Amino acid sequence: MNKLIKTSIALACIGASSQAYSQQVDEIVVTAKNNQSIEDVLQTVHVFTLADIESAQAKSIPALIDQVAGVSFRDSGGRGSATSVFVRGASNAQIIVLIDGVRVGSATLGSAALNSYPIEAIERIEIIKGPFSGIYGADAAAGVIQLFTKKGGDGIGSVRATVGSDSLREFDVSFNAGDERNSFHISAHSEDTDGIDRTSITSGGNDDLDGFEEQAISLGGKVSFGDFTSVNLNLLATDSTVDFDNTFGSDPGLQTENETLSTALSLNTKLSSNLDWNITLGTNEDVSVTNGAFPSDLTTNRDTAGTELIFDLTDDTVLTAGLDYYEEDIDSPTTNFPITERDNAGAFAQLTTRSGALGFAASLRYDDNSAYGSDTNGSLAVSYDFSDSLSATVSYGTAFAAPSFNFLYFPFFGNPDLLPEESESFEVKFEGASAAFDWYVAAYKTDFENLFSFNPNTFLAANIGEAEIQGIEASVSTEFNGWNLGVNADILSAENKQTGIELDDRAEQTLALWANKDFGKLDLGVNLKAESNRFDRSGTELSSYALLDISATYEFNESVTVFANIDNVFDKDYTVNLISATERFNTQGRQAKLSVKVSF
Repeated sequence: MNKLIKTSIALACIGASSQAYSQQVDEIVVTAKNNQSIEDVLQTVHVFTLADIESAQAKSIPALIDQVAGVSFRDSGGRGSATSVFVRGASNAQIIVLIDGVRVGSATLGSAALNSYPIEAIERIEIIKGPFSGIYGADAAAGVIQLFTKKGGDGIGSVRATVGSDSLREFDVSFNAGDERNSFHISAHSEDTDGIDRTSITSGGNDDLDGFEEQAISLGGKVSFGDFTSVNLNLLATDSTVDFDNTFGSDPGLQTENETLSTALSLNTKLSSNLDWNITLGTNEDVSVTNGAFPSDLTTNRDTAGTELIFDLTDDTVLTAGLDYYEEDIDSPTTNFPITERDNAGAFAQLTTRSGALGFAASLRYDDNSAYGSDTNGSLAVSYDFSDSLSATVSYGTAFAAPSFNFLYFPFFGNPDLLPEESESFEVKFEGASAAFDWYVAAYKTDFENLFSFNPNTFLAANIGEAEIQGIEASVSTEFNGWNLGVNADILSAENKQTGIELDDRAEQTLALWANKDFGKLDLGVNLKAESNRFDRSGTELSSYALLDISATYEFNESVTVFANIDNVFDKDYTVNLISATERFNTQGRQAKLSVKVSF
């Protein structure tokens, strides 16, 4: 497999020298700030539109974004289990997740559980890779993932019913009203599955099916005042119940109930022809209640407020300056945290400009946190168009990840003197596009220090880790005889610099190929993903594997559409997560799903 991946990257580079560059669709990437279109963003960016999301038929958001070069995920036994998302080798706690511009995630864990948000509620996903602490502050060491909830669309609404393997049952309903100036949308989602046995442990009642059920509601509204001012309100609420095995003993029917609530209220106005003003107020609540021998009941809240001014200094130069503030607090009747709240104030600026073939982007941000003090970070990127068929970008940035409440204050483990993790990143990227090929190749390197770890002498959390992550990622897509074809390839090295051991949960080589064709009413898709040299439990190498997925969409008419897909067609048994030297978290075998959507 190593040879195949290296060959794919070489082909991507060869393709660069012979293909002509063409402008992509002028689509604004909100997460990048400065009202930049995809073609102007110097960082490596990927966007999933609503059409992309529906066509992919992925079971979850992590499974969908796993298709992107440089992004991978690891679960703990099927749908609803604890899931980690990695961006260029960095973990959950080193990336930021936003929903409609509001930071989400658990303040105790220090990360967002992307698997807790139903993919059916999302109409757009933006992924920007690289250090973004110069704009977003803490935890943007490897990138930012932003989810945009559905705002409505053509027609009055839709109903969708789904059945599938493991007694899967899903139901979705949505209603729309209004027009481009004033609109309203509401949707509800329900999912229930018997699931699989999450672990290989068969003793103590653990040899059972571990189910998952979820209900969610999403609503959005927009009101325009004149031609230059609008107010948007978005809300996403979820309630899920997850069965799990006890990896330390017997399973009497263990469950975790999770609730999330994210709200965003934004005001967007144009003060003049070259000056925009945005204000965003948001809340995020994360509740987790677990029964069993070690019960827990944790609620974290985050209230945020931010404002920014966007100045069009010239036709090609934009400056954004902003302030933001958030307060976090936790409530737990089962865990006695000595400190239960903190706040953070930040100020940032970003300048982007273009002069002929030369592009430039710079950001700088200052944060002051009541728990761990202040931090200043920034980034710099320069691009150059060598010709109409080849461009290059060189970038550098610093970032930090904040210690969570667990690392700071958890009884008998937390260390209130813990410092933030620090990182610096370098990237060199070549890219181009033509009528035949779209492609890019990026090489990157990130050094982390002050990593959060455990001090065996004091039994407390400590800043004693260092890591070096470096890699190459490439993506090539083309069209041949009506088929859209593509390949992603990743080579990654993520090493603990103190021990020389590869970091857990990251595959060193990954290869993904896809093909889809529109036959009119019928759309077919095929995806193959393979990986090798994934490590777990500090150096245990897991077996390589390859998975084949197929999907089909058939549009009977303007109102009725049928979706069908089979994941893991060959029922491959593979491992991505170990419990011990002899036990593992199970993975799902062949999975089939059929949906019917009626729009009205």
